[in-house]
Amino acid sequence: MGYAWGKHGVQQCFPQLTEVVEIEQAMNDENVNQIYGHFVPCSHLAILVTFAEQCGIEMAPLLRKHGLSVESVSTPGARIAAAQYAQLLLDVDSLTDDAGFWFRFGQQLDFTAYDVLGQVMLSCDTLRQAMHLLAKYYQLISCGSELVCVETDGSLSIHIYRQGDIEARASFIRSELLVSVIFNGILVALPDRGEKLRFEFDYRQPEYASLYYQYLNRNCVFSAPQSKIILPAEYLACPGLYPNPVMLKILVKQCDQLLDQLLGHRSISAQVRTQIAAIPGHYPTAISVAQKIGLSPRTLSRRLKAQGTTFQLLMNEVKTQRAVNYLQTTDLSIEEVATMVGFSDAANFRRAFVSWTGMLPSVYRSAQG
Repeated sequence: MGYAWGKHGVQQCFPQLTEVVEIEQAMNDENVNQIYGHFVPCSHLAILVTFAEQCGIEMAPLLRKHGLSVESVSTPGARIAAAQYAQLLLDVDSLTDDAGFWFRFGQQLDFTAYDVLGQVMLSCDTLRQAMHLLAKYYQLISCGSELVCVETDGSLSIHIYRQGDIEARASFIRSELLVSVIFNGILVALPDRGEKLRFEFDYRQPEYASLYYQYLNRNCVFSAPQSKIILPAEYLACPGLYPNPVMLKILVKQCDQLLDQLLGHRSISAQVRTQIAAIPGHYPTAISVAQKIGLSPRTLSRRLKAQGTTFQLLMNEVKTQRAVNYLQTTDLSIEEVATMVGFSDAANFRRAFVSWTGMLPSVYRSAQG
């Protein structure tokens, strides 16, 4: 699976263009940038329509409810508002009794469903380069997740951080789909079936876990502190599917401009929250965050105050959300949860959790059943 490069490949993402050189001209088109900065590709939906109907779900009426049609979501380059996409997933979810529906659907997806970012992935020289660029630009198409690429001891890990209410059904669905897309995308570049990949999930083992072990591999761990995919060193130098340095340079420039515009529309508090949450278990200082978003610490403090918040309040929000997630969806001990949210002492964590939620972490966990 993958795009064919040349004129046809370009038109998959830019159907209005007929020459590669025109992509660079289109980068200055404000309308194109706005469209790509605020919506996500319909590619997933087009594949979902076919898969859902094979499973007995009639999709045409559901699409009409959202002002869409099979033809509109199947148009190359079509995009949809992120919130509408999330609601469509929930609407489909309400029509199936198959608990493993989304995991099986994810097996139909790969990088080609990622639009411009998909072409970036397929144009890379190596798998290492593809993973770093995926993490860097993923927020262009994200509906509620952040990716962080970390290399340690020769291996590379893609950390998946789910934003918002991660206990919500939509968050879980998107997480399963994201893991499937990444797995399918890198699988074609590997000399084996990814037997040495390791998968960790920040939720309890589902009733259909056998599908995970069958499709991914036996190296699956549930109730982990953080969802991530770990690639061993020997995989990182594997060549890309369609290495194309010229195309990659053009597409990376496009993604850089789209990312700049997207971040320009995000509030300072949202940018700070993203930086704080970037690497679970590691919490940056206000000074380091200010440097990353191009502000002085004093200016950062002033702008956050103007938005009715502070760096410490945002830090507490991230830690509260993360602690609640660990208590709800994993079997980590209170001591382990304390460590993951930045406390060296469980007693201090308990006091902080009470101040955040009004109850002890053990009581909160028991109340969740």
